[in-house]
Amino acid sequence: MDKQQLKRIFVMKEKCNGCRICELRCSFFHYQVYAPSLSRIHVEKKEIEGYTNPKTCVNCGKCIEACPEQAIFRSETTGAIIISHELCKGHQDCVEVCPFEVMKFDVERAIAFTCDLCDGDPQCVKYCPEEALFYMTSKEFNEFRKKEKTKLESGEKVKPSVVPQE
Repeated sequence: MDKQQLKRIFVMKEKCNGCRICELRCSFFHYQVYAPSLSRIHVEKKEIEGYTNPKTCVNCGKCIEACPEQAIFRSETTGAIIISHELCKGHQDCVEVCPFEVMKFDVERAIAFTCDLCDGDPQCVKYCPEEALFYMTSKEFNEFRKKEKTKLESGEKVKPSVVPQE
Protein backbone atom coordinates (compact mmCIF):
# COMPACT_ATOMS: atom_id res chain seq x y z
CA MET A 1 0.00 0.00 0.00
CA ASP A 2 1.44 3.37 -1.06
CA LYS A 3 2.10 5.51 2.02
CA GLN A 4 1.10 8.66 0.08
CA GLN A 5 -2.35 7.20 -0.63
CA LEU A 6 -3.02 6.02 2.94
CA LYS A 7 -5.73 7.89 4.73
CA ARG A 8 -5.35 8.69 8.39
CA ILE A 9 -6.83 11.04 10.93
CA PHE A 10 -5.48 14.57 10.90
CA VAL A 11 -6.12 17.05 13.69
CA MET A 12 -6.56 20.80 13.69
CA LYS A 13 -6.08 21.32 17.41
CA GLU A 14 -6.93 25.00 17.15
CA LYS A 15 -10.52 23.98 16.30
CA CYS A 16 -10.89 21.46 19.15
CA ASN A 17 -13.09 22.71 21.99
CA GLY A 18 -12.25 19.79 24.31
CA CYS A 19 -15.78 18.35 24.39
CA ARG A 20 -14.43 14.77 24.12
CA ILE A 21 -17.35 13.58 22.00
CA CYS A 22 -14.73 11.86 19.83
CA GLU A 23 -13.64 9.74 22.79
CA LEU A 24 -17.21 8.78 23.66
CA ARG A 25 -18.16 7.85 20.09
CA CYS A 26 -14.99 5.78 19.73
CA SER A 27 -15.53 3.76 22.91
CA PHE A 28 -19.19 3.23 22.05
CA PHE A 29 -18.34 2.06 18.52
CA HIS A 30 -15.81 -0.48 19.79
CA TYR A 31 -17.29 -1.58 23.15
CA GLN A 32 -20.90 -0.28 23.26
CA VAL A 33 -20.09 1.75 26.38
CA TYR A 34 -19.28 5.42 26.86
CA ALA A 35 -15.85 5.08 28.49
CA PRO A 36 -13.09 7.51 27.50
CA SER A 37 -10.50 5.12 28.97
CA LEU A 38 -11.41 2.64 26.20
CA SER A 39 -11.24 5.23 23.45
CA ARG A 40 -8.60 4.98 20.76
CA ILE A 41 -8.44 8.77 20.47
CA HIS A 42 -7.50 10.82 23.52
CA VAL A 43 -8.00 14.51 24.06
CA GLU A 44 -5.04 15.91 25.93
CA LYS A 45 -6.30 18.86 27.98
CA LYS A 46 -4.49 21.52 29.94
CA GLU A 47 -7.29 23.49 31.56
CA ILE A 48 -5.24 26.38 32.91
CA GLU A 49 -3.52 27.03 29.56
CA GLY A 50 -6.76 26.51 27.63
CA TYR A 51 -5.04 23.84 25.54
CA THR A 52 -6.70 20.81 23.95
CA ASN A 53 -5.14 18.37 21.53
CA PRO A 54 -6.83 15.23 20.20
CA LYS A 55 -4.20 12.50 19.81
CA THR A 56 -4.57 9.40 17.68
CA CYS A 57 -2.39 6.90 15.85
CA VAL A 58 -0.48 8.28 12.87
CA ASN A 59 0.30 4.75 11.60
CA CYS A 60 4.07 5.13 11.89
CA GLY A 61 4.49 1.37 12.37
CA LYS A 62 7.01 1.43 15.24
CA CYS A 63 4.65 -0.80 17.24
CA ILE A 64 4.72 -3.44 14.49
CA GLU A 65 8.50 -3.65 14.73
CA ALA A 66 8.46 -3.75 18.55
CA CYS A 67 5.93 -6.53 19.05
CA PRO A 68 7.71 -9.76 20.09
CA GLU A 69 4.60 -11.82 19.29
CA GLN A 70 4.08 -10.37 15.79
CA ALA A 71 0.53 -9.58 16.88
CA ILE A 72 0.48 -6.17 15.18
CA PHE A 73 0.04 -5.64 11.45
CA ARG A 74 -1.43 -3.21 8.92
CA SER A 75 -4.93 -3.62 7.55
CA GLU A 76 -4.76 -4.42 3.85
CA THR A 77 -7.82 -2.25 3.16
CA THR A 78 -7.24 0.84 5.34
CA GLY A 79 -3.55 0.67 6.26
CA ALA A 80 -4.54 1.05 9.92
CA ILE A 81 -2.62 -0.62 12.72
CA ILE A 82 -4.45 -3.79 13.76
CA ILE A 83 -3.70 -5.84 16.88
CA SER A 84 -4.59 -9.52 16.95
CA HIS A 85 -6.27 -10.19 20.29
CA GLU A 86 -5.43 -13.87 19.89
CA LEU A 87 -1.69 -13.24 19.45
CA CYS A 88 -1.20 -10.31 21.85
CA LYS A 89 0.34 -11.60 25.10
CA GLY A 90 0.40 -8.24 26.88
CA HIS A 91 4.14 -7.53 26.77
CA GLN A 92 3.43 -3.80 26.22
CA ASP A 93 6.59 -3.24 24.14
CA CYS A 94 4.34 -1.47 21.61
CA VAL A 95 3.05 0.91 24.30
CA GLU A 96 6.59 1.80 25.38
CA VAL A 97 7.87 2.41 21.83
CA CYS A 98 4.95 4.55 20.62
CA PRO A 99 6.44 8.02 19.98
CA PHE A 100 3.03 9.70 20.18
CA GLU A 101 1.82 7.93 23.35
CA VAL A 102 -1.36 6.74 21.63
CA MET A 103 -0.86 2.98 21.94
CA LYS A 104 -2.77 2.02 25.08
CA PHE A 105 -3.09 -1.11 27.21
CA ASP A 106 -6.36 -2.58 28.46
CA VAL A 107 -5.36 -4.01 31.84
CA GLU A 108 -8.66 -5.86 32.29
CA ARG A 109 -8.27 -7.83 29.05
CA ALA A 110 -4.44 -7.69 29.02
CA ILE A 111 -4.16 -6.49 25.42
CA ALA A 112 -2.84 -3.42 23.67
CA PHE A 113 -5.09 -1.21 21.56
CA THR A 114 -4.83 1.78 19.25
CA CYS A 115 -6.84 3.46 16.50
CA ASP A 116 -8.03 1.04 13.83
CA LEU A 117 -9.77 3.79 11.81
CA CYS A 118 -13.13 2.11 12.53
CA ASP A 119 -12.70 0.02 9.38
CA GLY A 120 -12.41 3.14 7.23
CA ASP A 121 -15.28 5.12 8.81
CA PRO A 122 -13.72 6.88 11.83
CA GLN A 123 -16.46 7.72 14.28
CA CYS A 124 -14.43 10.51 15.91
CA VAL A 125 -14.26 12.35 12.58
CA LYS A 126 -17.91 11.72 11.80
CA TYR A 127 -19.18 13.13 15.11
CA CYS A 128 -16.72 15.95 15.86
CA PRO A 129 -18.99 19.00 16.30
CA GLU A 130 -16.15 21.45 15.61
CA GLU A 131 -14.86 19.66 12.49
CA ALA A 132 -11.39 19.50 14.04
CA LEU A 133 -10.72 15.96 12.79
CA PHE A 134 -10.22 14.87 9.19
CA TYR A 135 -9.88 11.45 7.55
CA MET A 136 -7.85 11.91 4.38
CA THR A 137 -4.46 11.43 2.78
CA SER A 138 -1.59 13.72 3.69
CA LYS A 139 -1.78 15.27 0.21
CA GLU A 140 -5.49 16.05 0.64
CA PHE A 141 -4.91 17.52 4.09
CA ASN A 142 -2.03 19.73 2.91
CA GLU A 143 -4.16 21.04 0.02
CA PHE A 144 -7.03 21.70 2.43
CA ARG A 145 -4.79 23.61 4.83
CA LYS A 146 -3.51 25.82 1.98
CA LYS A 147 -7.05 26.60 0.80
CA GLU A 148 -8.23 27.22 4.34
CA LYS A 149 -5.44 29.69 5.05
CA THR A 150 -6.29 31.67 1.93
CA LYS A 151 -10.04 31.62 2.56
CA LEU A 152 -9.66 32.27 6.27
CA GLU A 153 -7.94 35.53 5.46
CA SER A 154 -11.01 36.53 3.42
CA GLY A 155 -13.40 35.45 6.21
CA GLU A 156 -14.92 32.54 4.27
CA LYS A 157 -15.71 29.24 6.07
CA VAL A 158 -13.91 26.25 4.56
CA LYS A 159 -14.82 22.56 4.50
CA PRO A 160 -12.45 19.91 3.14
CA SER A 161 -13.18 18.07 -0.08
CA VAL A 162 -11.90 14.55 -0.52
CA VAL A 163 -10.14 13.72 -3.77
CA PRO A 164 -11.62 10.51 -5.22
CA GLN A 165 -9.24 7.52 -5.22
CA GLU A 166 -8.68 5.79 -8.53
